[in-house]
Parts: sequence; C-alpha cells; structure tokens
Amino acid sequence: MAEEPGAEPLWMRVANGAVAQTGAGANWLTACGLAALPEDMVVMLVPPAALVTLHEGAYPDLPARQGRAAARLAALAGGIVPADQLFAATDGNDDPARPHQVAVAARADMQHWLLWAQHHGLDPDIMVPAPLLLPEAQEGFHRGMIGGAAVLRGVEIALAGDLALPELIGDAVVRDVAPALIDARAIAALDRPPLDLRQGDFAKRVRRSFDRRTLGRIMAWSGAILLVSLLIALVGLTKQHFAASRLDADSLAQARQVVPGASDLIQAEAEMDRQLALRGAGGHAFTAPVAGLLNAMQDVPGVSLTALSRDPDGMIRATLAAARGEDINNVLLALQAAGFTITATPSQDPGGRMLADITVRS
Repeated sequence: MAEEPGAEPLWMRVANGAVAQTGAGANWLTACGLAALPEDMVVMLVPPAALVTLHEGAYPDLPARQGRAAARLAALAGGIVPADQLFAATDGNDDPARPHQVAVAARADMQHWLLWAQHHGLDPDIMVPAPLLLPEAQEGFHRGMIGGAAVLRGVEIALAGDLALPELIGDAVVRDVAPALIDARAIAALDRPPLDLRQGDFAKRVRRSFDRRTLGRIMAWSGAILLVSLLIALVGLTKQHFAASRLDADSLAQARQVVPGASDLIQAEAEMDRQLALRGAGGHAFTAPVAGLLNAMQDVPGVSLTALSRDPDGMIRATLAAARGEDINNVLLALQAAGFTITATPSQDPGGRMLADITVRS
C-alpha cells in the first residue's frame, strides 16, 4: 500500500514462484487481463512501514506460547496511545530461546486497510509489515525500496526511510538490499509469512465452499459404503434362509417318522395334534378342559379351585370347594352342558366346606 494518502499503490503479480507482472494503481485486473481473481490466489497486503511498529521480547524461561503472549502485552503497554486503540500481532516462533517479534498498529489503520482492500475487491489472506520483507541485519541497517518508499531494518529496530535521522541510526553502516532479494522474500512470504497481521480480531473469515470433486468423492465413497452394507445384509439374510430351510427339512424328516404322508410342516403339525387329541394328550387336551372348568366357575362365584393336576393319559383332575353343595353342582352341570365328560366324588373338609374331587375330559 502507498504510504502517502492519495498515492497510487504498487502491486505485483506472482505466478509459478516468480514475478510475472508489476504495476501501479488499482487497475491490476485489467492490466493482467483478468475478469476476477482466481479462487486459489493468495493475496498479500503490505502496510506502510511508518504505520507499523516492530518490537521484540525475549522470555526464555516461559513456554513459547506464554512467551508470545507476554511479548504482545509488553508491546501494547509500551505504546504512546491507550492499549485499547492498538492491535498487536505476534510471529509463530516456537523456540523460547529466540526473541518473539510483535507488530503493533492502530486499530483504526487496520480497519482502514481492510476496508480499502474490500472496496477494491480484495480480501487479503496475509498482511506482512514492510520491514520484514528485508533480511534481518546482524549489525547496522539494511535498506530497500518497498511500495515505492525506503525502509530500513536494523538490529531490534525498523523504520521508514524518512525517519532515519542521525539521532536514531548514528554512524551505523547502511547496506542497500537488491530489489530482486526483496521480491524473493515477498514471494516466500506467500507460503510462510514471517508475521501475519491477520490474526485475532482481524483474522480472515474462512468461507466454506463445496469443492465439486471433493463432494463427488464423498458421494462415491458413501455409495460404496451403502452398497457394501447392503451386500453384507443380503449375505446374512441368505445364510439365515438356508439355515432355516435345512432346519425345516430336518424337522419334516423327523415328523414323517410319525406322520408318513405329511407333505409339509403345517400338515404334519396338524396331524400330530389330531393324533394326540385322540389319545387324550397334547396341548389341546389340557387347555380345553381347564378352560372349560374355569369358564364354568365364573358363573358361580362361591366355588373355588383348591387343586389341579393332569394324569399321563390326559385326564384333568381338580378339587372344588364351596360353602354349599348346590354351587358345586352348578359348576358340574355347566361343564356337562359344554360337552365335557366329568366324574365327581363329594366330601367335606374339617371346616364344614363342601368338597368335590372331579375329573374332566374332552
């Protein structure tokens, strides 16, 4: 960006790791023959050196993350304006033994630069202070032209060229840096910026976008997973079907030993139930008489069932108790009316209740 208000900014286009085009002003798209910036292009904004102050803070006894935080707080505390009007960004140094670099700028300037960029159709991915595009000086100062203005970088100090007063630099040696080296450092900063001002409150908002290729791969993998799951389920169902078929075949073979003419399991089961019923056995031979007995007792509330058993030949035996013998007789008559064959032997318990030991058969 231009240092003087109203001055045209300088821009540089990088392609394949080399400078492809340079120019001045905001007409970079027209000059480059582009209708819009490519989506994968990295945009770097370089603010004027005079409006960004660099600081260093060494905290070797603290973990790197805490050291960066301490250096940031110290830089804000050393400002000539209130800290809430300043913005400080730190580098990514993870070595506690090395000093942490901090760039401090006014929040109003940060907002102005981003609004200017937005007005010109840009959303910078990176913002690198101009002095950091110069190599670090071991002694004296390095001087170079960045954005059309001279910038100096020394040991623990960086300043704009017009601020290089004798009171500040004294008789220190000033070495000029070739423009090609500055361009190379700017290109390298696109991948690994030495310090990025776009952090904290001014971090770039990431817009989620769907890549068609990625979405296609996700859909393909999802379809493959669903297909595999379906095949696994089908294999399981097929195994269960064959197992059930084998079990039915074995059951029918065993049933034919009793019912030779059976063609399927339903017919075999019905014939076996019929034969058991004729012999007074089977589930029906028990449930039908018991159900009939209980149904007959519902109409005579004074009769209770004190014992119930089944003989091996299918005969149901029960003991009925009531205060009056007429009530027991009513139950027996109801059983006979329902078509059951019964026998009854009356008796009396020590308490005076009337008892009847009965048998019931379908």
